[in-house]
Amino acid sequence: MDKRLKTLEIKLPDNWEDISADNPNGPPTFIDDTIDNSGVLQISTAEFLSGKIPNPGVADLIELSKNIGLKNEFGNLQNEVFGKCDYGIFGYAQFSNSRFPYTSIWHITDGQNFIFATFICSTVPNQEHIDDVKHILTSIKRKS
Repeated sequence: MDKRLKTLEIKLPDNWEDISADNPNGPPTFIDDTIDNSGVLQISTAEFLSGKIPNPGVADLIELSKNIGLKNEFGNLQNEVFGKCDYGIFGYAQFSNSRFPYTSIWHITDGQNFIFATFICSTVPNQEHIDDVKHILTSIKRKS
């Protein structure tokens, strides 16, 4: 697992591969190596250091995700999803355009620290592929 994610416990399904070494200047990157044109999952973190504790709600996480999708012109907003996860809470926004028919932008937090993830697909992913990503991201835990 990429050393930048060393404080997290991330369980990848057997068919998912860490390809971060292929893009050393980019964020930690993962693909499903059993799918041609796999969507690309990228995960990064932001650690709370000092100041006022952010403690965002799910509406804040969705708003952050929507703003990134709109700023980067990922297309039309298709869906907004939020809930509880092993790390704390999550919110994501899903977009679609002709270049990337499926893009989901995730924000996950424990109230202080953040995990940011994108799942970008150049072809429409099947439901299993989408479910894998949701499971990967909602099962992330802080290492004890």
